[in-house]
Amino acid sequence: MYSSIRLRTMTSKGTQTVSLPKRHLKNPYCWLEPLCIFMLIALTCFYYVYDVFYVVPQLFGFLGQTLNFLICTWILYNIFGNLWACYRTTSSVNTLRYDQMQPVRGEEHLWRYCNECDRLMPPRVWHCKICNCCILKRDHHCSFTANCIGHNNQRYYIWLNFHLTFGAGLLQFYNFTMALRHGFRNDFWLPILLVEDALRPSRSDLLYSYLVRTIFYVNLVCLILPMLIFIYQILLVRSNAVSADSSDRKYDLGIGRNFAQVLGNRGFWTMLSPTMESPLPHEGIQWQSKHTV
Repeated sequence: MYSSIRLRTMTSKGTQTVSLPKRHLKNPYCWLEPLCIFMLIALTCFYYVYDVFYVVPQLFGFLGQTLNFLICTWILYNIFGNLWACYRTTSSVNTLRYDQMQPVRGEEHLWRYCNECDRLMPPRVWHCKICNCCILKRDHHCSFTANCIGHNNQRYYIWLNFHLTFGAGLLQFYNFTMALRHGFRNDFWLPILLVEDALRPSRSDLLYSYLVRTIFYVNLVCLILPMLIFIYQILLVRSNAVSADSSDRKYDLGIGRNFAQVLGNRGFWTMLSPTMESPLPHEGIQWQSKHTV
């Protein structure tokens, strides 16, 4: 039923690799997750190649092309790097040592029993039916990373959406310029215009102009979605909350300490590269509330 899979977990002592049972799903997620990942990778690669090697050379000289190539390649590296880190880094309670799965004296009332896992769980732990385990500070299960977003990998998820937004926004400027060059027409009249285009070969660029506009609109969607997710994640981290309980301010320790619990000791420098080591301040089993500060 299960095979072995090796995943990474970020701890205060550095990066550790653990072996966990791999899930074999018998629900829509068994095809939904690969489809979502394929779409994300395919669209990212398409827009990188299309804009960097086709659109940008029409808009800039050699220096501008070189600068855009370097910036877009850095964004691409961060997108795929953070995507891979999200997938490989687990926040499962199975990564904890045996002695960490016992409440310390005075915190027994904060722990609760998980019926699915059949054992006590630390505070801020929720069970994921898809991953079939409990997740430390579980935010949600993401189909685009095929993993739960939690205590150990939320950093990568935030920067993944940031770089998707940054990249799509930059390319949207280029795509908008291309769409302007080919004019804007009312999409309602597209069938009539296509028939007219077939009857009048002199207007053979009509289909191409609509292709350029389609690329523009698809990229607009690719810009809005990760931007909304990124903003929402920043708001959650700002108050040290999670999606399942976004109104909870119990663990709000201030903006600086809240972001440090997600980004680690390197803070916002982790935006530069997913491979940058940035140990988290704790293991995700003991949470200080603002009432005890």
